[in-house]
Amino acid sequence: MVAREALSARLDGEREPVPSARVDEHLRDCPECTSWYDRAGVQALQLRDLANTGLIGAVSGRPNRGTGAVSRLWQRLSPHLLTIAIVVVGVAQVGLAIAQAAGINFGMVAAHHGSASGAHLLNESTAWSAALGIATIAMAFRRRIAPGLACVLVIYCGFLAYYVVSDALAGQVTPVRVLSHVPVALAAVVSMWASRTKRPHDPSPRAHGEDDESPTRRHLRAADDPAA
Repeated sequence: MVAREALSARLDGEREPVPSARVDEHLRDCPECTSWYDRAGVQALQLRDLANTGLIGAVSGRPNRGTGAVSRLWQRLSPHLLTIAIVVVGVAQVGLAIAQAAGINFGMVAAHHGSASGAHLLNESTAWSAALGIATIAMAFRRRIAPGLACVLVIYCGFLAYYVVSDALAGQVTPVRVLSHVPVALAAVVSMWASRTKRPHDPSPRAHGEDDESPTRRHLRAADDPAA
């Protein structure tokens, strides 16, 4: 028993409880301990190989830190994707208005409407684009206006689609002008999306000092009070 304890300590790299020479002498005279020592040595090597394999797997997993960073970034941005999309669409619409104000007509041909009327229509389009862009950006932070804005934009896009198709068949609209309507179509989509979702961390009515019991409900309760 003492010999096997000494051999176990030897395999573990620890100090043997008896002199090593006496343990070696015992191994030469004891086949059972020799066989046990051989089996224990094989098992120790197998355990070391398993430990090294696990270490290699841990080291090889380090490059996944980049993937983990991307995943964490996505988790932070995903609740705000709609807000980001709304702001991008609004900025695009404002940019369209600024470009038209600078003189870019995006394919609006004055010959179809006359010089004066064509300029006026461009100014009207610029005003509409600016108002729409600002309202869309405001919707990103005030979701309460989303249903109203969605109603206006969906109806507008319905009529716009009809006139775009009819004018395209008549050859009175250019492809560039058709593409300039993409921001308003995207604004209609995101406004409908926003009207069905709540903004992250949107305060509840109680956060604004509103109580579940409105003045009307309190008045009704007071009317039912026998003391009233």
